[in-house]
Amino acid sequence: MSAAPDGSPDTPAPESGPATGPASSWVPETLDLEHRPRVSPGKLVTGVLSLLLVVVVLIWGLPWVVGVTWTQIGAALAAVPGWAPVAVALLGLLALALEALTVRTAVRGARYPAALLGHTASAGMGLALPGGSMLGLGLLGWILRRSGVTVAVIVTGIIAASLVEMVITSILVPLLGLGAYALSSLLAPAGASLPGALGAGLVALLGAVLALALTVILLRREVLTRLLRRFGELIPSRYETVILTQRDALIQILRRRTGPLLLPTLAARAVQWGALLLAIDAVGAEIPLLLTVAVFALGRVLSLVPVTPGGAGISETVLAAALVGLGVAAADAAAAMMLMLVATLVVPLLAGAISIVVSTTLPARRGHSWSASSS
Repeated sequence: MSAAPDGSPDTPAPESGPATGPASSWVPETLDLEHRPRVSPGKLVTGVLSLLLVVVVLIWGLPWVVGVTWTQIGAALAAVPGWAPVAVALLGLLALALEALTVRTAVRGARYPAALLGHTASAGMGLALPGGSMLGLGLLGWILRRSGVTVAVIVTGIIAASLVEMVITSILVPLLGLGAYALSSLLAPAGASLPGALGAGLVALLGAVLALALTVILLRREVLTRLLRRFGELIPSRYETVILTQRDALIQILRRRTGPLLLPTLAARAVQWGALLLAIDAVGAEIPLLLTVAVFALGRVLSLVPVTPGGAGISETVLAAALVGLGVAAADAAAAMMLMLVATLVVPLLAGAISIVVSTTLPARRGHSWSASSS
């Protein structure tokens, strides 16, 4: 890849390294990675209420939407092979492990065990609490900091990993879903349809593309420099050079590690799609393969709905209705989504809880560190 002209978001400037001194000296006081993020009592209450909402949606909303009773759903679940829940759970764990590889790649100097511990804790926090994603990122940063990585590298790496997640989950997966749905309609014009799926996918895709475009514009050195100078009263002048240096380090990571950043998260989404295929097969249902891609993409879009953390409960209910629309028996559709729930909610929550407990018992180490300019 050839060097880009000055002002491009692809223009690194490694020679303008950070100022000497502690890596965390430039970090605003509100960004504290030296102490574990605290969950306020109010946040705990909203978390409990949110999980109760998920339970309510699943217990009452799911049967009502698909038109069955829990007795029928229970019978369908009882007929599922015993290996199916175990296999779905293992796929859920594998997806988390693959996503942690992206974190490990993005955060230069991070060891995989720390990246895995931090990512699973972050994912669990994001699903357990409304607005828990920010708390989860703070928890990830704290765990990585305890493993010896500098604050500057952690911040840059988390931003890089978040951009990868945006590109794959919010743009690529919906695009694949829309393409699969369109191709399926061409191959079988009289086949089953997914009402509302096209509109939901387009809206989500448009929002993600706009967000990515805005991010790319802001990452242009010329634009970022102009903004920093314009808002000089709000941003202390001593931060300007370091912010630009961090921007350069971020661009370097994205340029030099494109494959290692993208491939693990792509593989994680493929594993989650595999969990959906397994769940559908376990209940004895059959739908065209292309439409399973569309259903999976719809599920990823619904996971962005902020009504419940990760769209839990809502995603399963809507996807069960979508499967019914594709010809799957109502009880089987609901049972398949309950199996899928193991991979998308139960496993991340349990793994996150375990990771949080483990992270508090491990001693902190400061044996190595990386500067932003070395990334």
